[in-house]
Amino acid sequence: MDVPELAGVVVPYLTAVAGAYGGAVVQRVVDQSADATAGAGMSVGRRVLRRLLGSGRSAQIGQAVTEVGEQPDDEASRELLRAVVVKALSEDAQLAVDVVRVLGDAGVHGSVTVLGSQGVQVGSHNTQTNHFDPPGGRR
Repeated sequence: MDVPELAGVVVPYLTAVAGAYGGAVVQRVVDQSADATAGAGMSVGRRVLRRLLGSGRSAQIGQAVTEVGEQPDDEASRELLRAVVVKALSEDAQLAVDVVRVLGDAGVHGSVTVLGSQGVQVGSHNTQTNHFDPPGGRR
């Protein structure tokens, strides 16, 4: 998995964690006691974020994920987070290996299901599932 593809897999998990915890995302992720109550996706996001916060780009990642937590619907904030994650993974091969290991341990292998009205397919031979509600919300 190349770095942009890896970032594409990681960022939805980080965005979910940021959306759930809001602006206090970094403090909540560092507090490991909350892991017991985290769902599977949240647990993966917390572990990945914890590892990214231990990188040389910790300050930038913390700032970007906090911004997403404060403004979860802001596309520019999500793109900034993605860019910072790509830089961090590009600069530190061991970080990329560690993040792949966290994803692999969680059963994530380059496939992401995106729920909502937007999603981006990165790379080839990946699977993307989009669920759209028809107008008026009726199925």
